[in-house]
Amino acid sequence: MPRHRESNFELLLKAPWWISAALGVISFATLRWGFPVWAGDANARQMIAKGVSPLAPLPLLFFALIAVGSFLFAKKRSRLVDEQSSLEKLRETGWKDFEYQIAEMFRREGYAVDYSLGRGADGGVDIVLRQADRKVLVQCKQWKVFSIGAPVIREMFGLMTAEQADEAIIVTTGKFTRDAQEFAAGKPIRLIAGPQLLALMQSVKGSTLASGAATDSPVPSGALPKELARDAITCPLCGKPMVQRLAKRGSNAGNQFWGCSTFPACKETRS
Repeated sequence: MPRHRESNFELLLKAPWWISAALGVISFATLRWGFPVWAGDANARQMIAKGVSPLAPLPLLFFALIAVGSFLFAKKRSRLVDEQSSLEKLRETGWKDFEYQIAEMFRREGYAVDYSLGRGADGGVDIVLRQADRKVLVQCKQWKVFSIGAPVIREMFGLMTAEQADEAIIVTTGKFTRDAQEFAAGKPIRLIAGPQLLALMQSVKGSTLASGAATDSPVPSGALPKELARDAITCPLCGKPMVQRLAKRGSNAGNQFWGCSTFPACKETRS
C-alpha cells in the first residue's frame, strides 16, 4: 500500500522552517558569488556575473516564503494541541486539522511523523510513525464515527500485516465496541478512545520536545476533566495518564498492560 509521492514543496512545508531558510541562503550565495568564482576565465566570469548574479534574490525569496509557511504551519499544529481542553472541542475540529493534531501529539512523544497535506488517508492509513527501527500505522476517526466496530480494526490489522509494521493505532474521539476491543486484545493494536486521547493531549500540552525531554509539569489527577477521571488511569509515579500497551517480549509477551504515556521518561506499568 504505497503512500502518495509528495512534492518537494510539501516536504519543505512540513520540515522545520530553518531548513528552507538555509537553502535560500545557500542558493543566493551560489548564484551571487559561487558561479562567477567557478568560471574558468575573466570573460566567462563577467558573463556569468551579468546573466546569473541578478537572479540570486529569486530563490532566496522563494525559500523565504516556504520558511514562513513552514513556521506558521508548525505554530498551527502546536496550537491545535495546546488549546485542546475537552472532548467536545476535539470533536469540533475539522478532519484534516484533527490529523495534524494527532501527528503533533505523537511527534511530541518522540516519534518521527509522516503524514500528507490536503489529501485523505492512504488506503486507511493517515499517519506513519517511526521510532528507532519500529514502524507504526495510525488511523484517525473523527466525531462523525462515534463508535468504532471490529471491521475497522480487522482492516487496520490487515494493513499492518501487509506493510510489515510493528503496531497499529486507531484514534477516535468516540469509543470502541466490545467486539472491537476483543479483536484487538492480544494483537499489536492500540485503541485510543476519546477520554484516553484527551489524556494524551494533556500529557504533551505545552511541550515542544519529545516526552522524554518535556518540560511541562505533570497533570495531577484532580486537575483532569471529570470525563477523564472516570476512564483514564493515572500513573502513580508522575501523575501523567497511562495508556494501554502490548508486551512484545518476556514472560508476559502478548499480554496487554497499562504503561505511562511519558515513556521512556517514566517506565511505570500496571497490569
